[in-house]
Amino acid sequence: MRTRRQRLAETKAAHNHPAYAKMAFVMGCGVQGKGAGSRVLDDDEGTPYLALFDQYGNQSFGYSHPRIVAAVRDQLDTGVLNSTKIMFEEVQIRLSERLAEATGQLLPYSYLANGGGETIDNALKLARAATGRPGVISARGCFHGKTFATLSASDRPEHRELLGPFMPHFRQVGFGDLDELAAALDDTVAAVLLEPVQAEAGVIVPPPGYLQEVRRLCTEAGALLVLDEMQTAFGRCGTFFAYEQFGVTPDLVCVGKAFGGGLLPLSAVLGTERVWEVLRVLPSTFGSSLGGNPLSCRVGLESIAIASDEAFLTGVKERARTIDERLTAAAERHSGIVTEHRGLGMMHGLEFIDGATAGLVLGRLLEEGVTSTYSLYHPNVLRVQPPMVISEDDLDHGLSVLEGILAEADVHRSTAAADDGPQTVELSPVTRTARLPHPPERVLDLLRTRPRLLDPFAADTGLRAGEGPVAEFAGRLGDDAVVWADRSELRADGVLLSAEPDWLWRTLERRVTVGADDGGSRLDVHVTWDTDSGAYEDMLGGRIGFLAGTRLDELISALAAELDAQAHAQGAARPGTPGRKSADT
Repeated sequence: MRTRRQRLAETKAAHNHPAYAKMAFVMGCGVQGKGAGSRVLDDDEGTPYLALFDQYGNQSFGYSHPRIVAAVRDQLDTGVLNSTKIMFEEVQIRLSERLAEATGQLLPYSYLANGGGETIDNALKLARAATGRPGVISARGCFHGKTFATLSASDRPEHRELLGPFMPHFRQVGFGDLDELAAALDDTVAAVLLEPVQAEAGVIVPPPGYLQEVRRLCTEAGALLVLDEMQTAFGRCGTFFAYEQFGVTPDLVCVGKAFGGGLLPLSAVLGTERVWEVLRVLPSTFGSSLGGNPLSCRVGLESIAIASDEAFLTGVKERARTIDERLTAAAERHSGIVTEHRGLGMMHGLEFIDGATAGLVLGRLLEEGVTSTYSLYHPNVLRVQPPMVISEDDLDHGLSVLEGILAEADVHRSTAAADDGPQTVELSPVTRTARLPHPPERVLDLLRTRPRLLDPFAADTGLRAGEGPVAEFAGRLGDDAVVWADRSELRADGVLLSAEPDWLWRTLERRVTVGADDGGSRLDVHVTWDTDSGAYEDMLGGRIGFLAGTRLDELISALAAELDAQAHAQGAARPGTPGRKSADT
């Protein structure tokens, strides 16, 4: 019988996002319930998950921050909820004033919208209008949103192939490469668009002095410096805006995500008086139907108040030191699987040697009740970016769990040689070879009676059933129940189990063969799968391979023990222990 969790995953796959549905299910994500602070409940189990990631900056103030919730209630109670667009809307005007104060009046103007992509588009319009130039320079690895303009700025090859052609007049340079930027800055460039820290590229922190030099080059070339602070503003890096860390002032800065307190959509572009001249010349340049509505603006005011509090920022800096020290030490201890640790403030990443290792670690974190995720454009990188309100005890617990799993993953990594170096985790196919001091027919008899005896995905490997289809096969992924249609086929030398293609599996086969070997038996198990997850296949494979391999080892040991017990009872053979080794050796 399908669990509620599986029904939701199948529905999401059928009507919303197949790849994300698969990812969340395989990794073991529960059904979201109520949240408070740095914890959110699994609505099915009632158990809490501790967040080591703030959902790309959206939950920077944690789940259901009491001040944010109170602000919503207060505004609801006023009855001032809808925007007329023609009357003076006090809460919106007060919010624009407060944003200007947050920049020390250096960027006194702002325009409110809903999402990040919409606001980046607004910034680029402002830059073109202010300079009379068409060109935009961005950095390779950047993420600025999913509109056509922002996708053009990111210029990912996979997006270009599927969605191209992109908009003209966009070009890229290396993040941190001043020579390449200087060569690209000519009199056609309206703006240089950068993130102070490249989040989705894998938490890339700029080299010392880089942003100051970018500021100088932009000024000399007559181009505007536009900073995308969707993930770095509101205290994430230890100051209200991350640009304060680098001693620069941009011409335009874009904020969002945490701006809405994790509850409501709200974003803004902030700019200088010179850049804002276009709104005097052509007032209809911008528009946002629900952008800057009274309810969102009231929450925005509270978000600014929280992030401006010196005690809050002091707490961010203290937790930032803890994260940095412990992740630096963990990366050094586990250099065999962690290639680099990078970060600024409470925004960090651990880069693994491959996506499969990242998937293994991510899945194990979720098993232990800790949430994290990967970088969108660098899935080898695990993000450690907890809500800024996380308590010291919760942070200590989350980091301790992560440290334990890193140690586990380090031990687990395979020493089997691959063409491009040692493998760290198993991907499809997962194989096992065992030699048993028992006749092949005795092993085959067990398999014919219980064909799922060595099935790492069977909830009950002891089922006594013949071959053929099972419409609702009771499967498992680790401790998670899952149902799919499956088929078993008895063969002369073993058994073949295969799933019917569905929302979860494009293919899944488990093949067991038994042959004679030096007076005993040779047992070969071969597990292959394809989840049809595209770029996520290795990450999911790291999780699935870990579960399948661990379970197979248990099942082979149990089979050997059962055969030994039978032989002892019958006096037919002495007890023995299988000598298992990889099929590659």
